[in-house]
Amino acid sequence: MTKTGDYTVGRFTKARELITDAVDASKYYNHIIGLIEVDVTKGLEILTKHREKTGERLSFTSWIMKCVAQAVSENLVIQTFRKGWRKTITFHDVDIKCLVEKDMGEGRKVPIQYVIRKANEKSYKEINDEIRTAQKYDEEKNKAEQKIKKRQQLIMRFPMFIRRGIIWRSIMKDPFKIRKHIGTIGCTAVGMFGKGIAGWAIPKTMHSTTFALGAIVKKPVIIDEKIEHRDILHITAEFNHDIVDGAPAARCMSRLTETIKEGFGLEDYM
Repeated sequence: MTKTGDYTVGRFTKARELITDAVDASKYYNHIIGLIEVDVTKGLEILTKHREKTGERLSFTSWIMKCVAQAVSENLVIQTFRKGWRKTITFHDVDIKCLVEKDMGEGRKVPIQYVIRKANEKSYKEINDEIRTAQKYDEEKNKAEQKIKKRQQLIMRFPMFIRRGIIWRSIMKDPFKIRKHIGTIGCTAVGMFGKGIAGWAIPKTMHSTTFALGAIVKKPVIIDEKIEHRDILHITAEFNHDIVDGAPAARCMSRLTETIKEGFGLEDYM
């Protein structure tokens, strides 16, 4: 009989179970995936010079979300959802869901889901300030978030077939519930976990459309017949192919690339 080597028995927490439910919700979309590289040199230079001049550290991710909001607002088919068999719902407000590290007091910080409502109507500064405010400790807001957490814990007491077959299904089949709970667009930044590693993240997502930000690396680029080293951001874009064809998806990614490359939204800091 072969001996089993050393091993550790752990506990699969309810929090991890909630994540598996969310990942399972990706089955409601037939995603097509685009992988792009975007020159972020100009934007990084503006943010760096502002920090050196004022000491204020502005959020890079908030800037990318501003660019995403602009690109999506010009290509609204990207956030069109199916309603029943023959109807579609297209939202005109771009609501971006992201994760922020929330200060819960006593030195505790936890990642929470946060939705930036009407991001297309907000300036970069407004988005940046909103994210910073969401990260700060606020007793009243923390109480509200604790109530949400308790509701989630209550839901997790139900058997899996009820959670996924009834609760999640009722949300994922209703565009208005989707917008209420998780916004219209997803945006996640994974580059911070693998700095200097060139590549793309391909998440399984509950969002119809999502953008995943990978690492920023230096790469040689030919500009005016000269080779320059530029800061290149890797972005993954996922679109629901049930609604979005390749051409509008490509137009959205092209517009996103343009806005980022030109430093869109950072005009007040130049």
